[in-house]
Amino acid sequence: MIKFLEYFINNSRLNYALLAFLLFLGVNAYMNIPKEMFPVVELDKISVRGYYGGASAANMDKMAVRDIEDAMSNISGIDKIEATIAPGAFTIILTLTDNANKINLLNKVKDAISLSKQYLPSDMLEPTATLIDKNKPLIRVSVSSKTLSKGDLNEIAQDVKSKLSKIQNIAEVGIWGASKEEVSIKVNSEAILAYGLNPSSVVSAISNLSYIFPIGNIEEKGGFAFISTVNGKTDAHEWEESILNIDDKYVRLGDLAEVEIIYPQTSTLATFNNNETLTLVLSKGEQGDALKLSKIVIAEVEKLQKSYKNVIFNTYKDSSIPIKKRLDTVISNLMFGLILVFLSMYILINLRIAFIVALGIPFSFIIGLLFIYYLGYSINIVSLLGALIVIGIVVDDAIVVSENIQRHIDEGMDIKEASIVGVKEMMLPVSLATLTTAAAFLPMFLMHGEIALFLILVPIVVVLILLGSLIESFFFLPLHAREVLKKSNNLVDWTGAQNFYEKLLSFNIHYKKTFLLTFLVLVPLLTVLTAKSMKFQFFPNFDGNNLYVSAKIDINIPREDTFALSKKIEAEIMKHGEEFSLKSISATTGYRRSLSGETEFNNNVFYITLELYDRKDTNFISEYINPILNFSFIFNDPDKRRDKKTYELAPRLQEIIEPFREKYNMLELGVIEDKAGLIRSDIQINLSGSEDVVLEASIKELEAALSKIEGVSNFSDNIKYGKMEYKIKINSYGESLGLSEASISKVLSDFFLDKRQSTTFNSGGVMEIKTRDLNKNKKATLFNFNISLNDGRYVKLTDVASIIKIRDYESINKLNGSIVKTVFANLDKRVITPEEVLEQLNPILEKIADIGINVNLLGEKEKSKQLKSDMKSSLILAMFLIFISLLFIFSKVKYVLMVMSVIPFSVLGALLGHKLLGIPLTMPSIIGILGLAGVVINDGIIMLDFLHGTHESKEFFTRAKHRLRPILITSITTFLGLFTLIFYATGQAVILQPIAISIGFGLIWGTVLNLLYLPTLYAMVNHIKPIR
Repeated sequence: MIKFLEYFINNSRLNYALLAFLLFLGVNAYMNIPKEMFPVVELDKISVRGYYGGASAANMDKMAVRDIEDAMSNISGIDKIEATIAPGAFTIILTLTDNANKINLLNKVKDAISLSKQYLPSDMLEPTATLIDKNKPLIRVSVSSKTLSKGDLNEIAQDVKSKLSKIQNIAEVGIWGASKEEVSIKVNSEAILAYGLNPSSVVSAISNLSYIFPIGNIEEKGGFAFISTVNGKTDAHEWEESILNIDDKYVRLGDLAEVEIIYPQTSTLATFNNNETLTLVLSKGEQGDALKLSKIVIAEVEKLQKSYKNVIFNTYKDSSIPIKKRLDTVISNLMFGLILVFLSMYILINLRIAFIVALGIPFSFIIGLLFIYYLGYSINIVSLLGALIVIGIVVDDAIVVSENIQRHIDEGMDIKEASIVGVKEMMLPVSLATLTTAAAFLPMFLMHGEIALFLILVPIVVVLILLGSLIESFFFLPLHAREVLKKSNNLVDWTGAQNFYEKLLSFNIHYKKTFLLTFLVLVPLLTVLTAKSMKFQFFPNFDGNNLYVSAKIDINIPREDTFALSKKIEAEIMKHGEEFSLKSISATTGYRRSLSGETEFNNNVFYITLELYDRKDTNFISEYINPILNFSFIFNDPDKRRDKKTYELAPRLQEIIEPFREKYNMLELGVIEDKAGLIRSDIQINLSGSEDVVLEASIKELEAALSKIEGVSNFSDNIKYGKMEYKIKINSYGESLGLSEASISKVLSDFFLDKRQSTTFNSGGVMEIKTRDLNKNKKATLFNFNISLNDGRYVKLTDVASIIKIRDYESINKLNGSIVKTVFANLDKRVITPEEVLEQLNPILEKIADIGINVNLLGEKEKSKQLKSDMKSSLILAMFLIFISLLFIFSKVKYVLMVMSVIPFSVLGALLGHKLLGIPLTMPSIIGILGLAGVVINDGIIMLDFLHGTHESKEFFTRAKHRLRPILITSITTFLGLFTLIFYATGQAVILQPIAISIGFGLIWGTVLNLLYLPTLYAMVNHIKPIR
């Protein structure tokens, strides 16, 4: 290793060539690495979807879901099975365990579905199983026109979708408000009766009107040919003129039914700025760069605008805009931190060493960036903030090495020799110091679930940049030192500070027993009292760019009425556009993200998205420094108009829309804020294991209690009742006539199910042919329906069967095979935390559990429990790794334990930092405290390594005061590197601000410990006396 190092230092041209090559690779990596707001935080999941139109949720559960769940429950590698069952459809989400083979599991799930198919209805399509893509929203494109028909606009939207889908790394393009063209045949059951026809025979004849499959081919020599049909008719008139052969009677289709070629009622309706539109929702894949893709999409839309003169295109909800602004902010914070570190070294050491150290930081980051790029990670808020966290730490290696080289030069050694010797001497201690820092972050790899996916980039970035720092300090820094350093007498004089420190330390050692006893009692006591006085929430509140209104009304309200109500609320919000700094507003009827965070499709729901302008700069750094450091030079950004943060505006928005709740008897109406992605709702309480009536009463009791707790923004449940269901029960008279439940159902489904009978082609591809009764949406049609018997007679449905009315739940939610009823709540965490809410609900929860109901707390409580478990194992491993690392330096265990004792005492500094800034403890705070262990220990190593082996007072104090400068310099540079994140975090960067607070303030207090407590403890153990 030493010879390799000498070879590099002696071959400067090779060294410079490698530096240039690394710089080129770094620029290339930065240009090509994906850039996004947050990393993907979703575990691998498999989605199983099934459809059977007309079935109630309860029937779907009995005839399909239960058997599929049973078949999957024995598959190893599935952590959780969640099912949502709605009328006519179900979705089963399988969450896989960490490191499971997802392709292998997908195949096993498909096999399980195939085995359960024998229990499904014969005309039900086999449920599909797919891996859930981890796509990210990119941009939305609205397509509207004042002159074109909806059908024409539909075709244009499909064409636009096709073109945008071809863009590389565009993973998905969905359309809200669109529908597919179909042949709608509305059968007149009264006409069928008048002609004396069998309804089933009529439907069978209709299903044979089109044939789209190949017939065959002829391979005659010299005349090869394919054989096919013309695939049915081309317009509605031709269809109506079709002659049907029904039971040897020839009847014109138009005499029995009305035929239309239509775009049926869509499942969703969309608006943009309160104007009806078709909305294309574009998502990118994991490897897509949001900044590049957005530019490509916008350029393509501009081309399309020129092609379609009668169409108005708008792009909005462009994720690249906030991503670029947030990344620019963090990058400028990095630059500012670099400047602060440089200035501190210039003031505390000298200009030449400051220059060398500052020059090494970018190359350390470039090396780290290369590792990150080739390992397949992205640049996002978390990875950049990880870099910001390490900026002050990464200079420690360079400071120690360059100072050692300077010391040898000042002692008269040749510059070239000093560069080699200086690095040799520091190679082991610097490597071990880096190892201890990495050891504190490495256990974060043991974390599980979505928390690990969200935070994994922090230890990755820290460790890789520290590795880059080692490479730079050992191979490239000596080259810079040879060119820059020289014998100098202009080092900052620390004599005064060292003498003051010597006196202070001597005073402590004079009263060492009293000092240590007071210290060992007071610090733990203050730590415990401070921790107990603080609130805990999983993530800090942060300011986003969006607010959302999620709404649900009675299930029996038609989609058109839901759409009209959505537009009214949208219009009311637009009246307050200036108050909210509204950039755009859009709405989707038929779709919403519920207050619990679940996706829901139904005719009685809608979702309004408010895109807001950026918040105005509130400090000098953001307003005047950042625009220079990110090279934008935009000092009065026109997009920065908003005065309040989104979580401050949310209560006001709720106040504006609240009157609509009572006026229209709405089931749910609440405001949702942007969240980090790990937690969908702050409070989630699952109840199971009892009768529905008992569970429903318990839910209502919990909601009554929530309504009285100040700070609860909104709450909801999943016990909404669905549409009325008519159950057909055949009687003995019907059975005596040869009818059965199956035969009656088969006839009725052809008229009431909007059932696909056949397919044909149009210009866009396959088009379905569906039948329904002309008057299917009238109850009288069902009650007066006539059933054909085998002998040609007709009998009224109500004569051969009874019709039972029931009303079941709108949807059924299941977890691992058990039906669960759930209460969800979101909080204003400035007022109350989830822990405090659950504490108030605890008496009710205990009472519910006492009557035999299973109570399961999810939401933030579940994540906190998981974090606590992960942190225990991570902390134990971190301490063990640090212990092993220290044994390389100190031969005696007592000295290792002395250094490690600084770690628990330094926690007080982290807690006081949160107190000082008025920030609650969060999950990132805990992660920061774990990282603090590796950072604060380095100064302890610097101190005790020099004191180690001294037993005389004079030598002890001489060595101790010589450690004052390096300890203060490394602590100050680390703190200044974190300075902007601690005091000037904005937007989503606030999420990781607590990590910086824990490390920064913990290190400041740790510096006091390493300068006073640790030498005093060493003096007592080794019987060192104070200076007289």
